[in-house]
Amino acid sequence: LKITGTDDAGPGWKTFVPAGASPTVETVEKVDALRTADRNRAFDLTQCVVADVTNAAAYIVRAILQIRSAASACPEPKACAINIMNIISSFAWISQFTSLAVSDCWDKGSQKALCAADISDMVAAVTNGPAAGIATTSDCADMPDPLEEEKHLPMD
Repeated sequence: LKITGTDDAGPGWKTFVPAGASPTVETVEKVDALRTADRNRAFDLTQCVVADVTNAAAYIVRAILQIRSAASACPEPKACAINIMNIISSFAWISQFTSLAVSDCWDKGSQKALCAADISDMVAAVTNGPAAGIATTSDCADMPDPLEEEKHLPMD
């Protein structure tokens, strides 16, 4: 069994196996490798269905609600800016989770999909950060104005 990927940590467990048991040791290593591959594939499929596809769908709904909210709040510059940045970040997260689904659902994975997910995550974070910062000026006020709060919340 390889914990770190190398056998340089010492004599290794193979030195304790009798000389005639070599085919058995190789069989054990092959079985272990197959079990590890099966476990990793099961994890990828779970990630695909539970995390990637579900989150992409949730962000589609979120983007729709944010667009509706932005349509009514854009006469107010601050609320409009918050909503537009949140819409952009939601679409970027949709892109990220869709890219991750491509990599996790496909049995061979995809390096390009992982790269696209990283770039999408960066775009989402860069646009969501300022939106959250602007929103804190009213959300964290001692006496927040409820009318101001409603301008940058998704509509029901």
